[in-house]
Amino acid sequence: MTLTPIAPSAVTDALHSIGIKPGSVVLVHADAIVAAQFPAVPSPSKEQRLDLLIEAIEVAIGRNGTLVMPAFSYSFTKGEAFDLRNAPSAVGMLSERFRTRPGVLRTADPIFSFACRGPRARELCALPVKECFGAGSVFAALHWLNAHIVELGCSLTRGGTFVHYVETAHGVDYRYHKVFSGTVISPAGQSSECSVEYNVRDLTRKSEADLRRLQERLADEGKLRTAHVGRSRIMAVTASDLFDTAWKMLEEDPVSLIAEGVHV
Repeated sequence: MTLTPIAPSAVTDALHSIGIKPGSVVLVHADAIVAAQFPAVPSPSKEQRLDLLIEAIEVAIGRNGTLVMPAFSYSFTKGEAFDLRNAPSAVGMLSERFRTRPGVLRTADPIFSFACRGPRARELCALPVKECFGAGSVFAALHWLNAHIVELGCSLTRGGTFVHYVETAHGVDYRYHKVFSGTVISPAGQSSECSVEYNVRDLTRKSEADLRRLQERLADEGKLRTAHVGRSRIMAVTASDLFDTAWKMLEEDPVSLIAEGVHV
C-alpha cells in the first residue's frame, strides 16, 4: 500500500483543529503508521520519523504544554523488577522512542508507567505509587487536570486504559483488587521494595473491554472531536467528558463497557 506523504505540520494543524492548544496537557496513544506517511526525501530513518511525529505533537501544545504517553512495562505482573531507566515500553515503538528522549521523565508505577515531558511532568512523576487505577493514580491526576486524551491513528477502543480508572471509581463487579509486589530500581540504580494494587478483571466473565458503544456515545454527544491527517484519523476527548460519559453508561448498564454487555 502506498501512502500519500504528509508534512509533520499537518499533524500539528490537525491537533489544533480538534481543540489541542498551547499549554494543554495531553495523553497521547499513537500508531506509528502516522509517522510512516512523512516524506521519504530526504530519506529519514524510522527513529527520525518517530521524532518528527513527537515534535509535531509538542509544537501543538507549545513549551507550556505537557505530553504524556503510556510506557507500560507490566513488570510486576511478569514477576520482574521494574527498572525505571531501562525497562522498555511494551505498548509501541512511538512510546518507547519518546521514553528515551532527553528531558523525558517516567512515573514509577511498576505496571502502568507513563513517560512525561513538560511543566507538569515532575508533578505527575512525584505521585506515590500505591494503586494503578485508584484515586491516587496518574489517571486520577490526568482527570483532575482535565487532560486531552488523544488517539492518533488509532481508535478509542485501543487507547481506553483511562476507562479502567472510571471502572475502579464506580466499583464495577467484573474487576477486583489484587496486590502485586516486587523491586523498583530508580534511575540512580537504587533498589527498593514496592507493592501496588491493580484492579484486575474477572477472567471467568467476558470482561475484556469493548468501548465501541462508548466511542459512539461520545461522538453522538459531540464530545469526541475528530480530524484526518493523511490516511489516519485523530480523535480527542477531555478526561472529564470521558469520565462523565463512561460513568453514566455504567449507571445505565453495569456491563456497558465490556464484551459481556454486547448483545448480538
